[in-house]
Amino acid sequence: MVVRTDGHLIYLRNKLDEFDEKYQYFEQNARMYLDFYDYVDDESLRQFFSIFHYQLNFLFKHMNQRLQSGHYTANESRELLYVLDEISTVQANFRGTKHEFTIVLYYEDIIRQCEAFLQHSGGSPIPSGFPRIDLIETEPIFQVTSSIGIERGNRRTLIPTKMIGGGSYATVHKYKDDYYNRPFAIKRANKGLTKDEYQRFKTEFDTMQKLNSPYVVEVYSFNEENREYVMEYVDKTLDAYIAENNNKLDVSERISLVRQILKAFNYIHSKGVLHRDISTKNVLIKLYDELKVAKVADFGLVKLPGSTLTKSDTEMKGSLNDPKLSVTGFTHYDMRHETYALVRLIYFVMTGRLTVGKYQSKEFQSFIEKGLSDNLDDRYQDVMELQAAFNEVVRTL
Repeated sequence: MVVRTDGHLIYLRNKLDEFDEKYQYFEQNARMYLDFYDYVDDESLRQFFSIFHYQLNFLFKHMNQRLQSGHYTANESRELLYVLDEISTVQANFRGTKHEFTIVLYYEDIIRQCEAFLQHSGGSPIPSGFPRIDLIETEPIFQVTSSIGIERGNRRTLIPTKMIGGGSYATVHKYKDDYYNRPFAIKRANKGLTKDEYQRFKTEFDTMQKLNSPYVVEVYSFNEENREYVMEYVDKTLDAYIAENNNKLDVSERISLVRQILKAFNYIHSKGVLHRDISTKNVLIKLYDELKVAKVADFGLVKLPGSTLTKSDTEMKGSLNDPKLSVTGFTHYDMRHETYALVRLIYFVMTGRLTVGKYQSKEFQSFIEKGLSDNLDDRYQDVMELQAAFNEVVRTL
């Protein structure tokens, strides 16, 4: 039997040998970025990303320090040109393969600007007005472009995908299906999940497939072999939408979004489901020409009737959850914790702020304070009560 070796990975391993001889620092400095690329299957590609993430940030930091002088020093100019050339070369060799990758748009733009003035000798004059570079230190700058196989009758078509999000649990990828002329999203379980974690991933799909509401993200098909499922593509997270439009949104638009979110959760709860992971990133916004629709996503921590997956040591992940749950235990999560998180979400939509403190009216302050009361019995006992209270308070805004 002949074992076929991926020639692209042999090429990359040879490249890594060159980089190791040149830099001799991978075990120290560059390893700090390795965990950002856990989603990448091949260790060589992970190392490549980590090395050049470190090197770009190191050289960009030096450029920030030279902005006042207007002159980027000779050694660093040559080094940055070398780094950019190596990234471009590897990128070109991987184009059209399962290892194809892109660089985040912000760094792509910075790189284009740098290439216009970098020189091989004598240093480089930094153009007037060149911006200070915001270094990306907390997330990956390289994104693997993968593909999905779509069955069309007797044919299987590979369609490229682009990673648009991810974390310790799963990654999300976007692709365009030319047959339907519309984008879709794929949620793919990360490798290394425990049996219970992967079961939660499957339960998330099963739960969302049973829900039928315009305010819940639709899911379509589950691929057990690839540990992924296809779902509706939604344009933005609530977090991103508010950040981009906070100065433009009027009160009526904010009220409309809140009412949609409350309708979503009233429906979800009517099916016996507690979400338990409410956050500004787990509510998405679908953009239509004349309408913005809120859609709830990420049901990985749902509490279902009779579920055996809830454990006493389950991590409290929802960013808007009652912090006292970390003391009392996540297994004690009930409807009043769900309404607590929803009240914090409402405050965010209405004010654009996560930290509670400023109010548009005394009535709105009382509305928020009731929902966040330390006494569970004083909180809104369900979404219907929360809806009624919100409809009253909006008259004062």
